Amino acid sequence: MNGRSAGVHQTPLFPEWLPGDEVPDAEQLEELRAFDELAAVTGRYRSSPAFGRLLDFVIRMRELSPYNAALLYLQKPEARHVRSAAEWYALGRSVHPGAAPALLLHPGGPVRFVFDVTETEGLRADPPPDPPPVSPQELLRATVEHVRRLGVAVTGPLFGPEPAGRLRRGEEGAAFVLTLEEGDAGAQYAVLVYELARYLLGHLGPCEACSGEARPPADDISGRFEAGAVAAVVCGRAGVPTEDGAFVRGYLQNFAEVPEISLDRILAVAGRIERLGRPARG
Repeated sequence: MNGRSAGVHQTPLFPEWLPGDEVPDAEQLEELRAFDELAAVTGRYRSSPAFGRLLDFVIRMRELSPYNAALLYLQKPEARHVRSAAEWYALGRSVHPGAAPALLLHPGGPVRFVFDVTETEGLRADPPPDPPPVSPQELLRATVEHVRRLGVAVTGPLFGPEPAGRLRRGEEGAAFVLTLEEGDAGAQYAVLVYELARYLLGHLGPCEACSGEARPPADDISGRFEAGAVAAVVCGRAGVPTEDGAFVRGYLQNFAEVPEISLDRILAVAGRIERLGRPARG
């Protein structure tokens, strides 16, 4: 599910927000707990197979934010490539009369109506070329540069002479210090994503980047699953293997229901970490 699917190429739907920009509407909805309320009322996505299918879809629809991909799955679980009617028209395709749109959040608000490629017709056969992939080295360096603004200092073989370890409380100048063990850039990026997920989810206690709130998980398994699900989304969409994402997959195969988690937090934090991996504007 990590590879790009064949068919009409999906380029970014909406302007993306870079680190330092206004927080997208999808993250402002974090406190509404829309998906969590849905799960509480209907039981949706509580079963492991249902959660796994949602996870696969969010990973595959990498040109949407994780939150918007989940919203799309809720409305059109078979969707392959979505665009607005105007965007399809610009690509030489028209929307079928009577087609029902999906509603997605739009940065700057409020919403955008989109249609799947199966709800369109046209003569254009050659999709635009895929954008060049971002290398793990680029993701790692950009993320390390940006997380310093969140009060996290990153050290290790590439960044300083610290001993091997993971995220720990810092002293002066940084709320937390993350030491990356020696390894290739992909493995280091996967560790960085998982530890940032723990930090931004609020598992480690109050922090400025988490709106000052401590959000401890219900138990150790819930915490590992929640942060691992963030890693599965972010690394899966980047094409980077992750042991913590593999833990989530193993859990889904062996247990009937997911542990106590917040899907809204998973989606919002995954989107935030993805944006941290974008190069700073020069």
